[in-house]
Amino acid sequence: MMLRKCLFCLADGACEIRFDRKGRPYVVCQVCHTRSFLRSMEAIRGLAICPTLLAAAIQRRTEEPEFRKWFDGEITKTIASLTERSLASPARDAESALSQQKPVPFSINSGSGSA
Repeated sequence: MMLRKCLFCLADGACEIRFDRKGRPYVVCQVCHTRSFLRSMEAIRGLAICPTLLAAAIQRRTEEPEFRKWFDGEITKTIASLTERSLASPARDAESALSQQKPVPFSINSGSGSA
C-alpha cells in the first residue's frame, strides 16, 4: 500500500494506489472517498510528481500572500464554474457546450496552466 497526497482534497498520506482485477491502477482517497481510475500505467507519472509539486505550492502559499491569493482564486474559480454548470438547465446541450470549449495545453510559462 502506497499512500500519497490526494490530488483532489489535498490531504496528506490519504490516497492509496490500488490495482483492479485486470491489473489497471486506480487511486482511492481515505478522506474525500474519491476513486479515480487510470487508463494506463503512464498515468502514474503524474501521481509520482504531483504530490511533490503540490507540497511545494502549499508551502509557498503559506509564505507569499500574492501566491496565496492566486492559489485560492484558482480553486474558487473552478468550484464556481462547476457549480454554475451543475445548476444549468438539463435541457442545455452538453455536447454543444463541450465542443465550444477549446482545450489549452499545459504551459510551463503560464502561471495557471492556461494561455
